[in-house]
Amino acid sequence: MEGPGRAGSTLLPAPAATVVIVIVLLTSVLVVCGMPLESVITTITVGGLLAVELLHRTIEALAPRSRTL
Repeated sequence: MEGPGRAGSTLLPAPAATVVIVIVLLTSVLVVCGMPLESVITTITVGGLLAVELLHRTIEALAPRSRTL
């Protein structure tokens, strides 16, 4: 996301901004649907940790390995 910035401000890269927006929207929807805030925070946190682990394992499995003899 590019745009005019203020002096001293940092711009988030587009993927990071997208993740923040999705998390805020998901949190809002769960709270509006009646889920307690503590449960929402726990659910989002566990989901994020699982997603990070899944990405690490996927990248590890698909990354070319250097072979030393």
